[in-house]
Amino acid sequence: MAGTIGLSPDKVWTSAGWLFDWTVRFIAREVDDPRLTAAVDEILRENLGLLDLDRLPVTLRATVLRKLRDDLVPTATATLPDTVPERQEVLNYLGGLAQLARELSDP
Repeated sequence: MAGTIGLSPDKVWTSAGWLFDWTVRFIAREVDDPRLTAAVDEILRENLGLLDLDRLPVTLRATVLRKLRDDLVPTATATLPDTVPERQEVLNYLGGLAQLARELSDP
């Protein structure tokens, strides 16, 4: 099953289910907000496969975009095991999500 992160109405990122789960867990860990943590828990528990950032309050959305932009790839590089199949391609794919977040972030 795939998962999707909607960054804006015209920018979405879709990945394999395991990578989506890893990414939304990263977001919940990195962004200290109980509402976001509860939303991620529900997404994972119910296997919903969608996190829509446009539904977040503006300041929270900005924080999530900043974390995706700045911390996602370094965290993945440091924590994804070397045994992950096609690890470098996975890191590059996460880099694509970071780039989308960069395009939507305030300078």
